[in-house]
Amino acid sequence: MTVESQSAEPSLSVGRVAKATGISVDTLRMWERRYGTPVPVRLPSGHRRYTEEQLRRLRRVSEALSRGHRAGSLLQLEDAELDELLSEPTPEPVVDTELRAWLTHASRLDDIALRDALRDSLVDANPMRWISERAAPFLRLVGRAWADGEIHVRHEHLAAEVLEEVLLEQRAELLERIPQRELGPVVITTLPGEEHGLGLSMVAVFCAALGVPSRRLGVQTPLEDIAGAAEELDARAVALSVSLSSGGVGTDRVLAKLRDLLPDGCEVIVGGEGVRGPRRGPRGVRLLRTSAKLARWLRALD
Repeated sequence: MTVESQSAEPSLSVGRVAKATGISVDTLRMWERRYGTPVPVRLPSGHRRYTEEQLRRLRRVSEALSRGHRAGSLLQLEDAELDELLSEPTPEPVVDTELRAWLTHASRLDDIALRDALRDSLVDANPMRWISERAAPFLRLVGRAWADGEIHVRHEHLAAEVLEEVLLEQRAELLERIPQRELGPVVITTLPGEEHGLGLSMVAVFCAALGVPSRRLGVQTPLEDIAGAAEELDARAVALSVSLSSGGVGTDRVLAKLRDLLPDGCEVIVGGEGVRGPRRGPRGVRLLRTSAKLARWLRALD
């Protein structure tokens, strides 16, 4: 098992580590009990604190988990062994020069240059294809660059903020030129406790591109308010984004509760990294694991 360095100042809370890695707080605590890693420093209050070095390693573990490796094996690896595992070829496309240029803008905290580059790449592009083939791979590149130490959290945050701005601009432009179909809107939000909201803007662009009315409620909306919005709007569906940090059995229970609160005829669809894998999800909830499946579902709405 790797020996974790405690040389750096342990200043990161377990919540911050969970948010940055996509690994839930409960999972981090379970790993500590079961595998003896990661080992946090305990404050007199009992709160856990982690180092930047531990956070970086956990981001690498998270990446390996997304490729199908098991946590029990990964957590026993030395850092060099983990790096070797992640260097193996994967189905992901080779990073092209355009995405690398976008990363350079982010690494320089040059939001204007990054915004202009994203906008230029959208000219004459299919917005849904652009999200699948440009925006999503760019986000993965940013995440890997952070894990590799090429950039810091501030650069990652800037990249996400600029991308969100461009997505919202694109949605507004689509709404101006594409007639919206005569059906109840899709309510787009996240469950309580889910802070990752960039996927909501991506879903909103898909809806606008396919003429499906939508309403964005932002992140962490209480279940009663999601149901209330669905009833007030006579919504066709509620679309939720679930990240790795919040996916799992507990989320399935919340989804089932939401399903029971919604009016008849209002579907629940869920996407995001938290619904990857073979699980079926709760009854009455549709898991859309890819952008292609989301597009097909939106086209079929009547």
